[in-house]
Amino acid sequence: MSDHTVAGRLKSTPIKPTKPPPLTRREMSTMHLPAGCLVPNSKFCQTSLNVHEKLKDLALDDEILKLAKDVKKSKKTCYKKIEKLLNCISDKIHGKAIRYSLSIALLTMLNVPATICNTAEPIAFRDNNLHTPTHHPNGIETGKPDIVCLLKSVLAILDLDDRKRIPWHLVLSIIEEKQRSDAKKGPAQSAAYIGCGNQSRPDLVGMYGLSVSPYGFQIQYSCPAGLTTSEEFDWINDIVGLFLYVYTLYSPRPDLPSRDPSISLAHTNDIFAAPTWNIDVGNKVHQNCHIVFVGQPWTRMTWVAKAGSDADPTMIKDTYRDVRTRFKEGEMYKILHEHGTVPGFASFEREYEVESTPGFPIAVTVGTLTRRKTRLIMKTCGLPLTKCKNIVDFFKGMYDVLEAHRWMVSERKLLHRDISHANIVVEAEDAPKIKELKGPKRPVFINEVLHGTIKANPMARLIDMDNCAKLDGSKPEEEEDEEHSDEPLRYRTGTPKFIARSVALGELLDGCEFTPMPSLSPEIAAKYQQVYCDDISKLRAFSDANGTTHGGHQSSDLLARYDDDRSLMAADFEHQPRHDAESVYWCIVVFLLLAKPLHSDVVEDNHGLRDIWLSIAEHEIGKTDDKRSSVITLNKWDKWLHKDLAFVSKLMVPLTRQFRPEWALLSPAPDPLHLHEAMQRLILEHVNIWETQKINVELDTVTSRSYPKEERIEKAPGRHYPIHGQILSASSLGKRESHFEAGPEEFAPKRRRKTNRRLPDDPLPPLARSWLALLGPPQPSEHASEDESGAEDEDGTEDEASDGYEDEDDSDYFLY
Repeated sequence: MSDHTVAGRLKSTPIKPTKPPPLTRREMSTMHLPAGCLVPNSKFCQTSLNVHEKLKDLALDDEILKLAKDVKKSKKTCYKKIEKLLNCISDKIHGKAIRYSLSIALLTMLNVPATICNTAEPIAFRDNNLHTPTHHPNGIETGKPDIVCLLKSVLAILDLDDRKRIPWHLVLSIIEEKQRSDAKKGPAQSAAYIGCGNQSRPDLVGMYGLSVSPYGFQIQYSCPAGLTTSEEFDWINDIVGLFLYVYTLYSPRPDLPSRDPSISLAHTNDIFAAPTWNIDVGNKVHQNCHIVFVGQPWTRMTWVAKAGSDADPTMIKDTYRDVRTRFKEGEMYKILHEHGTVPGFASFEREYEVESTPGFPIAVTVGTLTRRKTRLIMKTCGLPLTKCKNIVDFFKGMYDVLEAHRWMVSERKLLHRDISHANIVVEAEDAPKIKELKGPKRPVFINEVLHGTIKANPMARLIDMDNCAKLDGSKPEEEEDEEHSDEPLRYRTGTPKFIARSVALGELLDGCEFTPMPSLSPEIAAKYQQVYCDDISKLRAFSDANGTTHGGHQSSDLLARYDDDRSLMAADFEHQPRHDAESVYWCIVVFLLLAKPLHSDVVEDNHGLRDIWLSIAEHEIGKTDDKRSSVITLNKWDKWLHKDLAFVSKLMVPLTRQFRPEWALLSPAPDPLHLHEAMQRLILEHVNIWETQKINVELDTVTSRSYPKEERIEKAPGRHYPIHGQILSASSLGKRESHFEAGPEEFAPKRRRKTNRRLPDDPLPPLARSWLALLGPPQPSEHASEDESGAEDEDGTEDEASDGYEDEDDSDYFLY
């Protein structure tokens, strides 16, 4: 199969890295900024700002020019000067007469308006450099924007109680001030703060920001389609640019949708408390919806809110979808649930495009990328996989996820392509009155096999169809060419910790140690074949014979073919169902490495655990060597597991052996679901033993295992490796020269500066809130120089940018 590369076409959805939330102010601007977003855009004013014919006259005001000169002469940061200048401009635009030589009376006689914009509520700017804004939806509690823009009415309430901190959901714009010594770092840092503002304001489509220094100022516009930065304007000659910025906050451009009219902040007696939102879904307004998840800025910007009660939930998922995306999530759910809601998945109600005005969908464009806002209404909610209360329930859930996945492949010809901890939920509940799937063609879950429970509910559910692809080769009606029919299987989609090794490399593996199909004990085999008696593939009853491995032998012809031309290993790569099964395996690996029995707080003297965990946590896409492979080659589960979970090694050792080889080297090729079958048999056999012998371990669902001290360990600066977290790590507020070059549809490996860091005596990174989004490996940025700001500005580390895999992991929208 040839590898199609079509310029300008979206390559499905991308591989996503895992990054933690920021721990210090230095780490605030380590979001992976869009490629080229800091390159000055000479047409920024024409494309991103609103204009008014009177602004140029206002810019000649002596008071404004004097304040601007004071800023230009500053030898150190002085937030009050910037605050005063911006508030003065705001007053002149909104509430005060235009100071011409003409009197107000004469202006009235000539029918000239005394103000430019007096209909909108007045805004004001406030120094905020000592405070971290509160209530970021991802829980970020670091980073202090130097100046924020708010409604004056909000500031009036704030003035009554100076103990209150400004919350993110009230911020209209953000200003970052730098000294001469670190002026180049300003746009990268302000961009990060604007990104946080985008995440916190679902009612706003985009947000403006400002980076200032004695040299001048740059204006930025951020929206889900990307980020763009103006040229640097001079304080004196180009001061009108500052008026354009403030005026646009009052009066947005009519061709740039500024607000989503269907979302509004719910009324509260305390505007500084955590926000809830009112959401109009057309046939109903859901009141006081709570944010469950928010995705990364400059991507799909998935935003999910929970409405209704736990007994009758409604999950509202808003996504800015690239208009070039081939498969829509709603379409995939329609195919999946065409005859009723399929057990093992989230229930789906409808999907539609959100409109700014009737007939006009909300759309944003930066460069060549256009995104439209799409809303998905779901009727299921649940808990993260990390909330599994015991080890038996966990493995039952993994069996059921495999069963649901093989059902969607065999019955609906759909491939998930992004199985991860974030995309699996437990203890899920559907709203009443959903239309359930009827008939015999439904998934059969583990409790029906083991206990005969008719139509047993799944112990875990597979969610998030954003990266799903159709396997039957059919194309949307609007696609007339056949060139792209195989594209979804050519693209590398997934989340790094959990992505299959072959998908991470973008080519076939080179492994040859094959292990036959496991067999079941007679007692379980009888139950197994009875409940799956209608399996037309005959895979449930399959057994190897005559020395075969999963029905085949290693092909010497294929080996010779790849030995002659190694490039064919990439040319023959496709995302197969077995790759999703391998992702389930990595979900098991990560869960077990971090699993801590309840009431077990001992720091284990297990250096092998630390090393093997870091090989997974530090995994990067595109590396020629996948360090996670050491899990499979070493297979030392008796040493890695917590001592109370040692019995699980008897399952993990044979399970791991199934993943050593490249199954594409077998001839004849095995059934696409052979790996699912092997995994399910092993899990089923051991879960039956544990239940029969009453072997189980209750798990700590709040904290994870602790790892041992290591005096010094080489580790990227400011890096920590949890499963969860905002895409932030110690980076772009300063320390080194860097540039943002990786394009949103390109792949570029990460460059990281190594430094000696001591590994703390802390728990292994927790799995709670594992849904947070994960982008591609960063590139260095040219907008940072050595930090010379001293105590005045403590924002420096290093800049990083995306490797081009654009969208985020946006799946835990079913969590309570």
